[in-house]
Amino acid sequence: MGLTLFAFFSVSIPVALGLFVSTSHRIASWVQGRSNEPGKFPGPRQYPIIGRIHDLPRFSMWLKFKEWADEFGPIYETSMMGQKFIIISDEDMAHELLTKQGNNFAGRPQIRALIDHKIGPMYEALQDRHETWRTQRKWVHAAMAAFHQHHFYGHIEQEVKRYLVSLLVDPVRFHNSTRELTGRIICRLAWDDAPQGKLYGDDAIETLTQMSVSGPIVNTATPLWSLGDLVGYNPWRRFEEARMGRQRAHWTHTLRVCKQRFLRGDLPSDTWAHRYMQQLVEEGNAALEQTAEQEDFAACMLGFQCLVGVVTLSGPSQFFLMSMALHPEWLKKAQEEIDAVCGDRMPDIKDYPALPTVRACIKETLRWRSGVPLGVPHQCETASEFMGVPIEKGTVILACEWNINRVPEKYPDPENYHPERWLDPSWPTYEGPLTKYPNLRDGHGMHTFGWGRRTCLGKSLADDELFLIAASVCWGFDLSTKKCPHTGEEVPIDSQATNSNVILEPLPFAIDIKPRSEERARLMLGQYSEVREKLRS
Repeated sequence: MGLTLFAFFSVSIPVALGLFVSTSHRIASWVQGRSNEPGKFPGPRQYPIIGRIHDLPRFSMWLKFKEWADEFGPIYETSMMGQKFIIISDEDMAHELLTKQGNNFAGRPQIRALIDHKIGPMYEALQDRHETWRTQRKWVHAAMAAFHQHHFYGHIEQEVKRYLVSLLVDPVRFHNSTRELTGRIICRLAWDDAPQGKLYGDDAIETLTQMSVSGPIVNTATPLWSLGDLVGYNPWRRFEEARMGRQRAHWTHTLRVCKQRFLRGDLPSDTWAHRYMQQLVEEGNAALEQTAEQEDFAACMLGFQCLVGVVTLSGPSQFFLMSMALHPEWLKKAQEEIDAVCGDRMPDIKDYPALPTVRACIKETLRWRSGVPLGVPHQCETASEFMGVPIEKGTVILACEWNINRVPEKYPDPENYHPERWLDPSWPTYEGPLTKYPNLRDGHGMHTFGWGRRTCLGKSLADDELFLIAASVCWGFDLSTKKCPHTGEEVPIDSQATNSNVILEPLPFAIDIKPRSEERARLMLGQYSEVREKLRS
């Protein structure tokens, strides 16, 4: 749902001066504590060959990076098995390096368990910058912008109505239902095939596991891959070739089905597939005839967007449910705001300007429990330097989202959930007017969506989708922590327990989800019955 930065401007001169002084103090303290070794950033002691791989956990690695940031400062270096890393924990530094100097730092490192992802065309966000990447990114950007002008044609609202009923009739399965919801929305937008949402959700988790440090051991102990090739048996390569082949075949089959539907005239125009086919026709290809390579290019371009549309939004949606259950005072505030604006009507996208509390709870959820805590890695494409320190070509840069979200000068009391930081002018992150801010499209705290030339293209979809999910759930349900039926004690929630993938989902947790009233339950059932035929479920 896998990310952009906008420079921070304070809302008042005193706040600006305070932030300048505090930031200057942090950097000055870091400079004083730098290693005496010239031409290097500080960092943990390195050991021959292994670097620091021995004490980097494969799960929740961001917590170790935060520990080192507290010790070595807002920028430090380390290595793993010969690969150099620069870890940034300061928003201004990340902006300077990855946005202002972004032309030198827009590559992607090789993820060992994946094959040829830097070349393309399978995973646009994981490719290096070349013509395949530029063409796919340009097309997706235009398609996303065109659909956002129409707020995705109401398909998010329709699928959310189905989702509310799934929570009503089977609340225990909310984890699976939430992932299926985000899958259905993106599959409807891409292919007009929402029922594929569950399949894409499962596929997304398998793909993310394959590319994460918590996945195959070769993603951290990379020489094992070459050793396997050397001895003639590489189980990781064999697994990935089979997995990638299945995925590619599925995407190509779906594209061909859409071609047939387009030629018959029954592929809706409010799909990305129709947009792509129509462009082929306008270029003179009325029969939609393509080479295998051209089909593969298009199938991967659309198929990857479906994967991304599931994983980047499923985790934040589940964390939002957790946030509301753990912070009933904010659930109540959101419900009071929704009731005042919408009454018995389920919120829709036109209510966006009038529901800043809902948007603040969403924004704070993404800060408090980032879906991409390590950040998406950048690779130095051209030898460069920063703050007088040379950076070699091939060095991996991580703007660690978990750390950046916990700089106390910008995010006071960072470990706790404070939606008011986006609503109250006394907090550093406040922006007005509240009819627009906070949001997930621009303004403060946008580093969640990446940096520079690798910024996520789905911000507008994320903004609409998370708003409608959050507002509708708060409108329809009360959420609370669960009590053990035998002891009556509250069932604890470990809010940091995740699958540790590059893009996270929380591990299963238990909460109570109950309709706010019998009348709301009847309204949810009634509005679902009105759209059920359109959902092709």
